[in-house]
Amino acid sequence: MKKATRTRAERSTSAALAALALALTTTTAGATSSSHTVGLPGGNRITINAWHCGVYVNACDWKASTKMSGERPRTARWIQNRAELEAHGVSVSLAVSKNPEATLTMVSRSLGVVRWRNTNASISDTYGQMRPSRGTVYVSTRSCGSAQVNGAIKVSEKCAYAGAS
Repeated sequence: MKKATRTRAERSTSAALAALALALTTTTAGATSSSHTVGLPGGNRITINAWHCGVYVNACDWKASTKMSGERPRTARWIQNRAELEAHGVSVSLAVSKNPEATLTMVSRSLGVVRWRNTNASISDTYGQMRPSRGTVYVSTRSCGSAQVNGAIKVSEKCAYAGAS
C-alpha cells in the first residue's frame, strides 16, 4: 500500500486553519474590557465593569456589572447597572440577548440598552450576547452604574466603556 503524503503548502494551510478555528472559538482571547472605581464615604467602593469578546464570527458574548465592595454597609438599598450595546458601521443592526431579570430597550437598530436594578444587594450583573449584522466594523459595551447605598449616600451614574474610540 502506498502511503499518502501532504505537500508543505497543504500542511501550512491546515495549521493556519486550525489556528484560526482556535482563535474564533475562544471568546476570552483578546476580550475588550474596562472598569471604573469610585470611592465612597466610610471606605466602600463602587466598581463598574464592561466586557465583550474581542473576536467573533456571528455572535459576541458581553457582560456588564456594578459592584459595591466594603463592610459599611455590606449591601446597598439598590444598585443598578445599565449597559449600552452597540454595533458600529454603515447601515448595521444588532440583536441582543440578556439575563432574565433585566430589561432590554432597543433604542435604534444598532443600539440596545439592558438595565437591571437589584435591591438589598451589593451587585447588579447584566450579561448576554450581541449578534451584529454583516458590515459591522466593531461592537462596543458601555456599562453605567449607580446606587443608593443608604439614606445619606447616593452614587450618581458613572460609566466604563469597552470598544474602539
